[in-house]
Amino acid sequence: MSECITGVYRHANMRLLATVILSILTACSNHQSTSESKAKTHSLQSAKTISSVSPLKTGNDLVDRINEIKKLPQRTLRFKNGEIDSISWVCGDSLYWQIVRLGQEAIPYLIKKVQDSSATNIQVPCRETNLNVGTVALIALDHIISIPYFMVFETQWDVLEMNCDFGQPLHLLEYINEHPQLASSKLAKWYETYGQKIEKKTLKRADQSNCEKKHGIKYQLTIEYQ
Repeated sequence: MSECITGVYRHANMRLLATVILSILTACSNHQSTSESKAKTHSLQSAKTISSVSPLKTGNDLVDRINEIKKLPQRTLRFKNGEIDSISWVCGDSLYWQIVRLGQEAIPYLIKKVQDSSATNIQVPCRETNLNVGTVALIALDHIISIPYFMVFETQWDVLEMNCDFGQPLHLLEYINEHPQLASSKLAKWYETYGQKIEKKTLKRADQSNCEKKHGIKYQLTIEYQ
């Protein structure tokens, strides 16, 4: 009789132990699922935050629409026997040229817009890099007035790849993409120093590109550095 009771007691203990172990395993599983769910939710929220950078506002209606530009002007040089045989242009969106036509009026707004790190679908020719809105602003700024990159950024940018980078020095556009705040700050300092020395020079028709002729860009801005 006592052996039977002992056996029942042991059997009950084993069932209790199994129940406890099952409860622990279930709790751990639920905890892991909850943790993974929270981690996944956090990851999605982080990705959403990163991908939804709000465009920076400057106060100029045209400059603040730079994110609408889908195509930039692109010049293509063709060579024959080591010399330029022909030059062709794809002029890009008219909004770009509307901004360029603003001339000096657009410069301070474009410098501020360089800070805009929101992404575009515009890819750098010859590389798999998409431009930020602020980098598009830099290209428009350089079209209005030639930027002395070494003076402004204190870095040598003198290597060019033909038909690449929208005519900009090699890897300059990636630099602006990665350092928008710093680039804007250096440009602002340059403009504060030399902005009063800007002069307006009328372009001869022979010196205008086909796109400048098409969009009525008849002058360029210059600075005499001393």
